[in-house]
Amino acid sequence: MRKSTLLKVAGTLAAVMFSFGVMAQNPAAPYAQYDANLTAPTNVEYVTLKTGGTTLGYYALPDPMYHPTYVASGTLTTGFVWNWSILPAMTITKPGAANYAEITYTATGNYVVNVAEQASPAFGGCTDGTPTVMNVTVINTPTGTMSIAPGGAWQQIAANTSYQVCGDQAAQTITVAFNEAVPNTLGGYSFAIARKVEEIDGAGTVLATPTAWTILQDYTAGSKLKTGNLGLTGLNPAFATVTPAFTLTFDSHALNISNSRRTKYTYKLVRTGTLAADVDAATNDFRSAISAKSDYLGSATYYNFTNNEVYFVVNPAPATGPIYHIPNDYAY
Repeated sequence: MRKSTLLKVAGTLAAVMFSFGVMAQNPAAPYAQYDANLTAPTNVEYVTLKTGGTTLGYYALPDPMYHPTYVASGTLTTGFVWNWSILPAMTITKPGAANYAEITYTATGNYVVNVAEQASPAFGGCTDGTPTVMNVTVINTPTGTMSIAPGGAWQQIAANTSYQVCGDQAAQTITVAFNEAVPNTLGGYSFAIARKVEEIDGAGTVLATPTAWTILQDYTAGSKLKTGNLGLTGLNPAFATVTPAFTLTFDSHALNISNSRRTKYTYKLVRTGTLAADVDAATNDFRSAISAKSDYLGSATYYNFTNNEVYFVVNPAPATGPIYHIPNDYAY
């Protein structure tokens, strides 16, 4: 018998088929075929390890000879079972349809999943002797940080996060870096970038705010930071993808002194969807494409940036006051 069991994993799939109208397809979107090579796949199923373990669900496509209406209606022939296994061992549960299984991953590493369809006793109870294979790599949670490192006359206030200098300055480079052990083509991140401009005194007290918090770019769940989607118009953005480093660089605005006062330019990373009015109270976190995929059976998990704020201060030259002396008529 020709084996036709295919694993279906989370991904994008057009879940419609046209036959005198639109009909649902099973397994339904967003499940999609993992690999056409059933016994020696070259693709990898990436999973982010969450605190307490990550659970994901999988379907095996039934043999169409025994289950002719499955794709169109989800109907399985009674009595058939699917035998799932994984090495190294992880917990497998079968809470739904006979061809569905959920695997809970509790440690990082590489795993091999096998599934074999077994006919009902009414059809002889035969088991597929060449199970379908899926290769899984469970990775640590992604990390992210923001930094600056202007050279020349800039004076460091705090390493990688704040610098000051005298006089108006040209735009400076800002870096947002992620570390995640996924292929270059899978690095995608959801967060927002905000900016504020303040006039401050010598002690750093805010005297005025010429530019309140403004959202420069919101990389939403549907429009993540990734190759081909950079935004930040006019700020010379670039996205370097060399696994495991995924690095966004962009220019600050021109750093000019405002109203002859010390002027502070702050750039901040916050959760996607944050309103400009809420930046000060916003959550410091992000999601990656793989971490969001790993949340499919659970609630959304966000990860904090190691540092989510940088700033530049441009200082006006001091205005020298008059000289004071002992008056000539002091003892007259």
